[in-house]
Amino acid sequence: MTSYGDMRARITPIPTPPAVRLIGAALVGLSVAILTSDLGMGTRVTIALVAVVAVFLLVLRHPYRTKMNLFALSKNVSRMPTIGQAIPLMIWWLLLMLAPVVAPWPPIGVTVAWVALSALAWVVFPHVDGTRKLAFA
Repeated sequence: MTSYGDMRARITPIPTPPAVRLIGAALVGLSVAILTSDLGMGTRVTIALVAVVAVFLLVLRHPYRTKMNLFALSKNVSRMPTIGQAIPLMIWWLLLMLAPVVAPWPPIGVTVAWVALSALAWVVFPHVDGTRKLAFA
């Protein structure tokens, strides 16, 4: 079996709850997309900041984190974030910093950016929150 096949064959023992993943991904997309809109700068920054804080609170306060921590302790898995978990966050931060530079976009552009970034966040969410890392325990 190839290394990719091995990776795909591993089952995530505690998957990210779909609601957390959906809402979190939508908020990640919103945080960047809103900064490209033609709203006032104060309004854009406030909405983006609220979205960022909401994502972190949603992920860090949800009960599945307790299950993840107990599983990691029982399997002696490090709960320290890896570079693979941090890189998508760094890209998110970069997009947050660069989005106001390309503003204002028309509403359709903001909507397309929101959907595209939310889809990307949906894909990488289990890798960033650490649930996928548990599959290799």
